[in-house]
Amino acid sequence: MISLNFIDEKIARQQIVLLDGATGTELEQRGVPMNSAAWSAEAILTAPEIVQAVHEDYIRAGADIITSNSFSLAKHMLIRAGLEAEFQRLNAASVTLALKAREKVANNPVAIAGSIAPTTFCADPRKCYPPLSDAFSWYEQQALILAEAGADLLIIEMIEDITQGSLAVEAAVKTGLPVWLGFSCRRKASGELMLWEFEHTLAEGIKALAPFGGDAALIMHTETRDAAEAFAILSARWHGKRGVYAHSGRFIMPNWQFSNVISPEAYARAAMQWVEMGAHIIGGCCGIGPAHIRLLKEVLS
Repeated sequence: MISLNFIDEKIARQQIVLLDGATGTELEQRGVPMNSAAWSAEAILTAPEIVQAVHEDYIRAGADIITSNSFSLAKHMLIRAGLEAEFQRLNAASVTLALKAREKVANNPVAIAGSIAPTTFCADPRKCYPPLSDAFSWYEQQALILAEAGADLLIIEMIEDITQGSLAVEAAVKTGLPVWLGFSCRRKASGELMLWEFEHTLAEGIKALAPFGGDAALIMHTETRDAAEAFAILSARWHGKRGVYAHSGRFIMPNWQFSNVISPEAYARAAMQWVEMGAHIIGGCCGIGPAHIRLLKEVLS
């Protein structure tokens, strides 16, 4: 575990903290098969060398933070995939691979974020969320495994449902590690920007989750074209560290569709708008790869 003082120091110097891009979709780009129930979960078992190589490439591209491949390693996801028995091993290994990548190629401080995702891969997520009687315990178990394996911070990714998101944040905060909140938004047919599940607005989500704690809040897994509006809502309600890592393309389980993914140049232009709006942290989500992060490093420097 490393000190995260370098992140606050960069922000104090008005420098942008650079997150990595997507891990799961980058594994797809490199030919790793996706699991029909738990997406990139099995890559830890079937292609650990490629998982590590993805982390290495993001570090070489200039990322200050790389994210463990544990987005799809929540217990409720692994149960549906028949991988529950591998819960502890997979989560610990996801951090270990990031640690190995850092040790091998990092020349500057690089933090490792342990990803926890209170989401599902079901068409109707509410049918596949962990039962409320188990949810807190399961998120807590995952958070502890990631922390004990060596994660420097925890990032709750794709907060789309206030109940599940609150439980995941509360569980992560108990570890004592810094916890970052990642809110995901999309538009209703009417045009209104909502949290991903269409049950609440982003403003309602921030208000509900803020009391549980959190060292930073970000807009993530939100279409690049919608990220500025979402970030403006976030900025009006969250006055600490904040940022954006948007996605490009679309998902047809179990594969990301890359046909219309934004170019690195266009993504960098969008990112500059987020910076001008006050973002401290910039990165990429699904569809955004090392080439995007490399150009972001050049532009943001």
